[in-house]
Amino acid sequence: MTSKPASQADLARVRDGDSDTMPATFGYLGAIVLGPVIPLVIYAVRSRRSPFTRYHAATAANLALTATLYGLCCLILGGLLALDSVTVALFVALPVGLVIWASMLRYLIRGAISASRGERGEMPDWICAHIVS
Repeated sequence: MTSKPASQADLARVRDGDSDTMPATFGYLGAIVLGPVIPLVIYAVRSRRSPFTRYHAATAANLALTATLYGLCCLILGGLLALDSVTVALFVALPVGLVIWASMLRYLIRGAISASRGERGEMPDWICAHIVS
């Protein structure tokens, strides 16, 4: 199952009202609610039809998976700090978790806006590890 990555020309062909913008946008919005589940379903179902949908579904899934991994690391940090003091664990882990959640939410909303406009939105590598391509 090898497929070539989407080029700029393929992604630029999407126009307003095209059938590819709706699932791409829905992938980002679904990631806000259910994490990587909805983007991965869209990626599995629609990735062969459209490089635009494939790109945005993979980006939404990568954002959600990266945020999940960051959240897991935050829970581990909180658990280790709780061995010493629960107050210190809550004082450190809750703000870190809130910053991770707010950053993910910001970039998912930016991705949904760019997908609904038919544009390719770039995500920074620190918040979006390339797990699904």
